[in-house]
Amino acid sequence: MIEVDRLCRDPARRRGPGRIVAGAVAAVALLVPVAASGVAWAHGEESDESAVLVEQAVALIANNAYESQVAERIGDALMAPHKEGVDLPKVRQAQGLVEQPGYSAAASRQGKVVLLDSLGGKLPSAPKAGRPATGDDTGTGVVLDEFRPSRGISDDDAVLVGLGAVAVGGGVWLSRRLRPPLTIRELEHRRCGHREAS
Repeated sequence: MIEVDRLCRDPARRRGPGRIVAGAVAAVALLVPVAASGVAWAHGEESDESAVLVEQAVALIANNAYESQVAERIGDALMAPHKEGVDLPKVRQAQGLVEQPGYSAAASRQGKVVLLDSLGGKLPSAPKAGRPATGDDTGTGVVLDEFRPSRGISDDDAVLVGLGAVAVGGGVWLSRRLRPPLTIRELEHRRCGHREAS
């Protein structure tokens, strides 16, 4: 009871430096994981197996990487010390397709097909039969082309956006309409004033 009376008399005590420090600590704790997640480990140690490097070249082609990146990965595959499971003449043929002047989407598709043929149609990261994917395994033996969703808003999307706007507007209107006549601060002030008067 004494604590409530003291708070009523001294409103500055309700907001102490402890709240500010706690808020700052909470903000930092929330922002550190977000900032740290930007650090990518994409360029770790490069593989020394030609099959893995050829698979990476196929993935680069599928994701529309620059021809220099694809050519570099194919060159790395040709110079890798472990060349098991790769048909090197086909990899050289794919390198010629990628490095030829006038590199186009058709040439990249043809290079992808030749690189897949150089692996015998089976990617080294493909899961073994009866064994689940673990660690950095992809769990698939398929390299799909880049997914390009349609742009713009369709009629169905426009209806959903409109319904969402109506729901938000209705919620704001109801919150203003059904708001109690007194705020918490006004109620505290009345209670403190009542206690001081008695």
